[in-house]
Amino acid sequence: MIRIITGSAKNLKLKTPNNPEFRAVQDVAKGSLFSIIGDKINGAECLDLFAGSGNLGIESLSRGASHCDFVEIDKTSTKIIQDNITKCGFDQKAEIFPKSAVKYAGNTEKTYDIIFVDPFYHDVSHIFLTKNLEEILNPKGLIIFFHAENLDIKKISKDTNLKIIDERKFGKSIFTILSH
Repeated sequence: MIRIITGSAKNLKLKTPNNPEFRAVQDVAKGSLFSIIGDKINGAECLDLFAGSGNLGIESLSRGASHCDFVEIDKTSTKIIQDNITKCGFDQKAEIFPKSAVKYAGNTEKTYDIIFVDPFYHDVSHIFLTKNLEEILNPKGLIIFFHAENLDIKKISKDTNLKIIDERKFGKSIFTILSH
């Protein structure tokens, strides 16, 4: 069970996909992340890639983001995201794109202040995605990449102008924050 931890949708429980590989960002990691982001979330344009349940994007909207796009290729998950957005009252601030993260990031004209990337941990080939994210990240924006220890963030961001500005570990999960 996951829930929104603060803001306008505080304590609302979110539906999650029934997928053995689905792993929700836990409250302690989510709380730490949003503590680091702080006021940057206010009025931010957000992108939630590999959105799953929409947990990170919905938490952003609850905390004052102006809009969030959710990208998720799995049809069952996109239905769950829509249900969660509606339950939290964010239909006017959200849009769902049923596409692969790489295709969306490579073809969108939009730019974002905060980009959440939370793929399945066995997927470690994100060089092309990272290059595309650099192009759609606003100048003072942040990319928050959730991953396991087996993903070398330095390697996948090597040919970009993205720099690691923070990294936190929670059990087997890590989130790395990148910026221009």
